[in-house]
Amino acid sequence: MSQPPLTPSDYTRSVVAVPPIALTSEGAVAETANRDLMRHIAEGGITSVLYGGNANLYHFGAESFREALAVLFAHCPPSLRILFSVGPDFGKAMDQAGDIRKAGVRNVLLLPMAFPSDPSGVAEGARRLADRLGFGIVLYIKRDRYIDPEALARLVDEGAVDFVKYAVERDDPSDDSYLDALIAAVGVDRIASGMGETPIHDHIGARRLATFTSGAVCIAPAAANELLALYRAGEMDLARKLSAPFLDFEKTRARLGGTSVLHDGITLSGIADCGPLMPLVSNLDEDQKALIRPQVEALMVAETAARRRAEAA
Repeated sequence: MSQPPLTPSDYTRSVVAVPPIALTSEGAVAETANRDLMRHIAEGGITSVLYGGNANLYHFGAESFREALAVLFAHCPPSLRILFSVGPDFGKAMDQAGDIRKAGVRNVLLLPMAFPSDPSGVAEGARRLADRLGFGIVLYIKRDRYIDPEALARLVDEGAVDFVKYAVERDDPSDDSYLDALIAAVGVDRIASGMGETPIHDHIGARRLATFTSGAVCIAPAAANELLALYRAGEMDLARKLSAPFLDFEKTRARLGGTSVLHDGITLSGIADCGPLMPLVSNLDEDQKALIRPQVEALMVAETAARRRAEAA
């Protein structure tokens, strides 16, 4: 299972895909479906995947967690690196650290804890988890002032935190003093925009964060990488045009449930059968599936076009 540690420069190589974990009808981790999904992501030029919220790891028990580790790493394409999540609560994360170490996994994200937590407690928890693992972690920031910027900088200096996934939602992503403070503390090369395509016009195009994470990239990996390249190149008009199917999909995810829409959307795409969702999350009903089908098809059209452009280049 052992893969080399991801460095900040590794994250810049592509968009970070955030896939679901496919399950069988009996609720076991599905070997074939997860292999097919990872292969599709890798063939689109993605170099790292994050198993976290979209994978519903919040609700995996100890046995399912170990099963997911074994299956996903066994079927991971050679070109792909896995970032695996623990937590979100401190006790669960520390227990899972033993499984992580036994498996030889070197890239770990601490899922965000909504309640109860406070900035000093988050910093201390990240420090203790990194000490237990023996290497730095990725910290997922999903709430305003989740951790103090100065404390984050100390954790980076100590080697306890290597990278940050930033996903604090704003009505206007360009107006974000907390993100500005985090950038001042640790630099843009250690922060990924962490909430899909919605804020990347600012996060990538203006603030120049290292990369962005995405669920839709699991369906359209080459198109997502092309979108990242366009924003980095300052091709804002072309980027906005290409981002349209991604943004439509993200709006529906926000309305119907991000995990459910992505999970069932991938099944509808034909890439892999993701099967049932583990409670406390549920699959879409038939009317909801009919609603997202055109959006899934639009992403697949964008992917086909992006791969053709890449082949012609």
